[in-house]
Amino acid sequence: MNHLVKLTASILLMILISSLADAQQHNDNFYRAADAGMLRVQGTSRIDHTLKGATIIFPNGSNQLNVSINIPCNEVYNKPLADAGLSVASMLFSLRLNIDPIEIQEVLTSSKTISTHGFLTLNNITKAVTVAYMPVASGTEENGNFNIYMAIQFNAAGFNLDDSNSNAQYVIKINNAKVNRV
Repeated sequence: MNHLVKLTASILLMILISSLADAQQHNDNFYRAADAGMLRVQGTSRIDHTLKGATIIFPNGSNQLNVSINIPCNEVYNKPLADAGLSVASMLFSLRLNIDPIEIQEVLTSSKTISTHGFLTLNNITKAVTVAYMPVASGTEENGNFNIYMAIQFNAAGFNLDDSNSNAQYVIKINNAKVNRV
């Protein structure tokens, strides 16, 4: 009986290991997400938050880079949901940015920061925002893959995120995130 238990445990361990290896192979089909930072600047006050699950997608044959993050509402309003009068736990941060793939390839190894504007949709409002990004090589230059450092700046009042005239500014920072090509 003891031998049967050991044999069963060994077989289960082998199945678990092969399942993990198989899951690792299939995991490449999912978008890779990165952590982001959200800095709120209001006067001399600065509040920094970590945001999980920023995805950056660059469709093949397109010049549009898409950035999506679910931002917890309590971190935006800096108070509990009930106190902010909100019924949802998070809001979608969706940025569309036109980039030039040829320019990306030219600056991959130069550490050059590119400043531009993108269109941010947040709280059901779409507006132009300031974006600075730096592409860095990921793998060989021939395959065209790259990671990205990015800073997105916007005014809270422009997206109805500020309940007063405090003129709070937000900066979303993304560091060394994998750009998912689809």
